[in-house]
Amino acid sequence: MQPALSILPVIALVAFGHLARRARLIAPQNWPGIEQLAFKVLFPAILLTSIYRSELTIGALGRYLLALTVAFAITGAVALALRVPLRLGNPRTSSLFQAALRFNSLLILAVAAQGLGPRALSDLAVAFAFLIPAFNISAIVALTLFPAEDDDRLPPTRRQTARRIGTEIIRNPLVLSCVAGLALNLGGIRLEPWILAPLDWLGQGALAVGLLSVGAGIQIRRLWQSDPAMWAGVALRLLFCPCLFLGAALWLDLPGGQLSSGLLATAAPGASVGYILARQMGGDAEFYADMFTWQTVLSALSLPLWLVLAGHLAG
Repeated sequence: MQPALSILPVIALVAFGHLARRARLIAPQNWPGIEQLAFKVLFPAILLTSIYRSELTIGALGRYLLALTVAFAITGAVALALRVPLRLGNPRTSSLFQAALRFNSLLILAVAAQGLGPRALSDLAVAFAFLIPAFNISAIVALTLFPAEDDDRLPPTRRQTARRIGTEIIRNPLVLSCVAGLALNLGGIRLEPWILAPLDWLGQGALAVGLLSVGAGIQIRRLWQSDPAMWAGVALRLLFCPCLFLGAALWLDLPGGQLSSGLLATAAPGASVGYILARQMGGDAEFYADMFTWQTVLSALSLPLWLVLAGHLAG
């Protein structure tokens, strides 16, 4: 019951963001600025501080990281492969890819803290230090390789594509914050409390502002349309990815704690930052918001079931 209750605040903030936009509590022209604040300041702050504080020792986590990597890599490949059978345009393809891979790390850590204990939190923090930069770089590559269709523009050459990918990566605030966190952590550099405190304050607003932005971009009428692509994004995140991890975890004989935390990570709903990145780089942000919202709502049912299954297998 506790995992489901942990997800309810996320659903509530998404709903409030939608109502705030509809009621014009915040003028529509002001929402892009809010998204920029989250994308360029708030999310980078929480990524930097989280990775800076993590214990980045691989040790016994090698098999755990391998199982997570296999699950996410295959899930991402399947999402891209669905482009042709689902007849997706470029913006929808990149958004489906993001929705299949991204997870709400703050939600995962909150649920793990309540139900799985400090060891699970430590394992997840190490995994996030490697997965979050990889996901953000992969998303940037996908958004660059699948730009919005424009009949008036010639297709870019390979050199132009490679240059744009490199440019987007080195100037992306999410990637830069992960790299900075890793450099500080691995370099043994100690940040003074007067530096960490404002970063922590910024990070505390990341989840709320991100979720409000997602809610503001939701169009209720789109949620009730029959859209196989949307349900594919939901199924990849909540069913396919955790099934892959479960198979890899059992094959690699992971301990019960890692089995539970890995299922939590692979079965969690998507992250609101994917919506903001889609808005910034030409993906289909509304399509991502639809998938993210359904993932969040349905995960209130699916996540507890996955954790019960993990407990049964560990027992």
